Amino acid sequence: MRVLAHIHTHNDADVIAQVLDAVQRQTRQAEDIHVVDNVSTDGTLDRVRHDGVTVIRHPDYRGVSGALRTDFTYALEHGFDWVWVLDADSVPEPDALEHLLAFFERLSPQDQEQVCFLACQAVDPNGEIKDRPVIFTEMRIQIATPDAEGGYSRCDSTLWTGSLYRMAAVEKIGLPSADYVLDMGEIEYGYRAWRLGFTSYLVHCSILHMDVGRDPGVAPKTRRFGPLKLRFYETSPIRCYYRARNIIYFAMYQCRPRRLRWVVRSIMRSFAFTTTFAVRPVSNSRQLGACLRGIWDGLTMHMERRY
Repeated sequence: MRVLAHIHTHNDADVIAQVLDAVQRQTRQAEDIHVVDNVSTDGTLDRVRHDGVTVIRHPDYRGVSGALRTDFTYALEHGFDWVWVLDADSVPEPDALEHLLAFFERLSPQDQEQVCFLACQAVDPNGEIKDRPVIFTEMRIQIATPDAEGGYSRCDSTLWTGSLYRMAAVEKIGLPSADYVLDMGEIEYGYRAWRLGFTSYLVHCSILHMDVGRDPGVAPKTRRFGPLKLRFYETSPIRCYYRARNIIYFAMYQCRPRRLRWVVRSIMRSFAFTTTFAVRPVSNSRQLGACLRGIWDGLTMHMERRY
């Protein structure tokens, strides 16, 4: 089985070396390693000095979804069986890829044919689980239930980073949507895979360390005001725009049949996220403006717009 290791970057000079080192230390080596760069301006590519690494530089910013479209297309055209997706601030354990492929080999031939992706267990710098995989049902999205004895969780969607995508499935599902750019892209792609009958697995023994060497892209912080406890978010305006827009668009226009509960809940979540900046309008004016613009573009179906 031929594996292409994919690393997407944007101004990651401070962390790019660590993920390249981790990929090249794998006990099961990838056949090729690609760094897909979204117009970094901080010298990220000057730090890519590893032999056997191919650099693909986009002429404009395309986000995670655009970077994945580039490498998924390459993998399909060049006969790769898998693409292993990694953020620049992610560091997989040396046996992470080996565990993913070994899990796949233990599946029955029938189950193998239904696999979309196999995912690492992502943990933060404190060793806490970073994200919970989800299952789609006709009525809602729910957290996946771990199989303690089997050491895995069957799921339909989880983080892009650490996930090993099977190209035979991608060929049927199609490429990730370029319009999602950053947030919700993996949810949208997992939903499409689920609608086609594919399933995926999070493999608990395959460990990926996230946010290594820098703060997370979206950092929640809890503050107390007397008896009240409020949750705020710290993130960039670009993340605000796509987070607010994409969650609304996905629920209103991507899901079929449209579910009123999903729509209402998604709009409420988007407004709640925006409120955390509205109560700090001076220091977070750009974030607030980006959220409001994102909400409007999501409601009015303007996914072609960019921040």
